Amino acid sequence: MKTRPLAYTLLALSLALVGCSGARAPSLSVSEVYVVERTSEGVAVEFVLDAENPNSVELPLRQVFYSLSVDGRRVFSGERSAEATLRRDGTQQIRLPAVVPFGTGEATLRGARPYRLHGTLRYVTPGAFAEAMFEAGLNRPSVSFSDSGTIDFGE
Repeated sequence: MKTRPLAYTLLALSLALVGCSGARAPSLSVSEVYVVERTSEGVAVEFVLDAENPNSVELPLRQVFYSLSVDGRRVFSGERSAEATLRRDGTQQIRLPAVVPFGTGEATLRGARPYRLHGTLRYVTPGAFAEAMFEAGLNRPSVSFSDSGTIDFGE
C-alpha cells in the first residue's frame, strides 16, 4: 500500500469539506467610478464595488488583487486587504483606489477614456476548520470580477 504525503491528504479533505459547506461565493459589481484627485503627476481614481453575500452566514473577506487598464494599456496593479466581513444575506461596499500616472506624452489625459478593471477577491468559507485551512494556504476560495466603461478625467 502506498502512503500519500500529508499535504495531499489534507488538500483532498479540505476540498471535500468546502464542497460540503454549502457556502456560495459572493458576487461583486462595480457601482461607481470617479476621479478623486488630479495632480501634475497623475490622477487618483476610486472604484466602488458592491459585494453581495447570498449566504445565511457571514463571509470574512481577506485580500483583493486588481489591475486597471486605460485606453487598452495597463496603468495600475494593486493588492489590498479587504478589511471586511460580508454580513449574511447582505451587501456592502468595498473601495479600491488606483493611480493613473502621467508618463511621457500622457500629460494631456483628459476627457472620457475607456477603462477595464479586473481582479480577484479571496474570502474564507464558514467554520474554524476552513479558516485554519485558509491560513495554512491549503484552501483559499476566491471570486473574480471585472468591469469596463469610461472614466471622465475632466478637462
